[in-house]
Amino acid sequence: MKQALDYQAIFEALPNLNLILSADPEFIMLAASDARLSATNTRREDCIGRSIFEVFGNSPDEPVAFGVGVLRASLERVLETRAMDRMATTRYDIPRPASEGGGFEVRYWSPINLPLLDEHGEVACIIHQTRDVTDEVLGQPGSLGHQDERFRAALLASGTGTFNWYLDDGSLHFDHALEQIFGLPLGRKLDTPERLLEYVHPDDRERLRQAFALYARGEEHSVEFRLARPGADQWLACKARIFRGAGSQRSFVAGACTDISARKHAEEALRISEQRQRQLNETLEARVAAEVDRRSRTEEALRQAQKMEAVGQLTGGIAHDFNNLLTGIIGSLDLMQRRHRRGDGQDVERYINSAVTSAQRAAALTQRLLAFSRRQTLDLKPVDVNRLVASLEDLLHRTTGENITLVTDLSAGLQPACMDVNQLESALINLVINARDAMPNGGRITVATRRYTKSGAPDPERRGLNEGDYILLSVTDTGSGMTPEVVERAFEPFFTTKPIGQGTGLGLSMVYGYIKQAKGYVQIDSEPGRGSCVSLFLPVHHGDVSSVTDEREQTPRGTGETILVVEDEPVVRALVLEVLDDLGYRTLEAGDATEALPIIESVQRIDLLVTDVGLPGMNGRQLAEFARLQRPDLKILFATGYAESATSADFLDRDMALISKPFAIDAFATKVGEMLGAYAG
Repeated sequence: MKQALDYQAIFEALPNLNLILSADPEFIMLAASDARLSATNTRREDCIGRSIFEVFGNSPDEPVAFGVGVLRASLERVLETRAMDRMATTRYDIPRPASEGGGFEVRYWSPINLPLLDEHGEVACIIHQTRDVTDEVLGQPGSLGHQDERFRAALLASGTGTFNWYLDDGSLHFDHALEQIFGLPLGRKLDTPERLLEYVHPDDRERLRQAFALYARGEEHSVEFRLARPGADQWLACKARIFRGAGSQRSFVAGACTDISARKHAEEALRISEQRQRQLNETLEARVAAEVDRRSRTEEALRQAQKMEAVGQLTGGIAHDFNNLLTGIIGSLDLMQRRHRRGDGQDVERYINSAVTSAQRAAALTQRLLAFSRRQTLDLKPVDVNRLVASLEDLLHRTTGENITLVTDLSAGLQPACMDVNQLESALINLVINARDAMPNGGRITVATRRYTKSGAPDPERRGLNEGDYILLSVTDTGSGMTPEVVERAFEPFFTTKPIGQGTGLGLSMVYGYIKQAKGYVQIDSEPGRGSCVSLFLPVHHGDVSSVTDEREQTPRGTGETILVVEDEPVVRALVLEVLDDLGYRTLEAGDATEALPIIESVQRIDLLVTDVGLPGMNGRQLAEFARLQRPDLKILFATGYAESATSADFLDRDMALISKPFAIDAFATKVGEMLGAYAG
């Protein structure tokens, strides 16, 4: 059978002296046990509903309400933390009944403050439980003193001292530990904040003065300051908080000062060390920078000397080749002039062929220079590498001679490569010629193809090869081979092991330029006496391969379309106009952009703009941009002999194309036909 609980009886039966206080800054007494009322000489009707600090006010015998301050601080901590707070033994005087003479009676208490939480976790009320320990304290006069001495010893050991600043009269009281930290002579007291400041370093006085102002306003604050004394700086860290009296008025400030000189000196030593380290680093960096600059100047001078030596070799080789080619061109034209004056047409066709052949060889020589510098524009298209090798096989046999065996090893089913077919032909021929020259006594050359896939795994032997699919075209010989030093320099500008006049040093450099510009890779494997293998990694073409290069058998003809030709070289402009007129196109001409702009701005029909890139003033690309503003659908064909910007991916826009000078008439006519849709359908 359940029995109803008598909570009042339980409350009264609890040990110690109990109060229930409201959970607000007033701390109203809501309930009190009979034992509490009896121990404090109070009646229930005189205290219930009133603040605990109103019922138990300050004792006039105690100049500062220390007990009131620490009790209020404890109750405020309970409200803030929602956790129990156990107070140290505290003196809190109790009013004496009038029948016993009135006044206040000295009492010592051991209190505990416990929060009672509601269903939301908020403090509903505070249970103030205390025990009267006056007899224990007064019965053992040395007990508190003994504890105080242990406390003082601990403070001294930690380099900490305490102080109290009473706001009603402004007096300041140091404990013995803090007096020792400040080094006060016997009998010397710092009884006000201003007198305290006399012992503080002049540079830190204002900082400490502001800290005391914050303490007086009830704000917690930490401050670090130095003492005014000779020798090494002595640093203190001070922290304090305010305590309030029974009426919640600000009563006194209690704080502690800790000697932090060791930490400050360590920090200063570290700062000085870091500063010295920075200075050493800066000095070292300056010395290293000066040495690097000196070495860079030396290396630049060496490179300049090597460049001049290479230019000397290049000059000899180029001059030798060009003199031969110009002799063929000039001599053939001179003979044609002589026969024309005499009215003799005999052998004119032969002289024409000789001049054209020499001119084409001269154009190929300049293309080698441009290819090495990567300024020769490539026409990247799908190329059947096996078909290319097969088409050159007869030429390669004639080039190598009878004492050299040429073998082809072609893998079937290869995808087309993305390359410029003309430059790839030139690269293959150069490699075979180099292999031939490495075998003066004869040998064997193998031209092979196969598929190669580069995975994402690092490959130390091919650091510059990107991940993807490639067609591997290799030329292997059984010749003299190369030393590691020669292999290292094989792709350098104008480097050659041949005598002056027999080589320009552009063979492998040209190949390197072609392949790198096409996003491929070149590798040389060679040992002295064991031959060489040059491998070309050609990127696989991805996309439509239906138009793998086939030469047109017939030159396309126009149907009256209008073409504007902008060329600053009169001879070239006249030649282009004559070719276009012969092919059935209507032509307009301009020597530069200034002459071309009025034509473009007019209502004149223009189906195609053919412009040189390197025009004086406004260049061909800028002219094209202006033309597109006036005629957004205008087709544009650029012609260039040297245009570094034309090699960039963003040079050509929609319905734009580029042809390199010098160009064959058929190639030019074919490109124009493609631009105007002559092959459509």
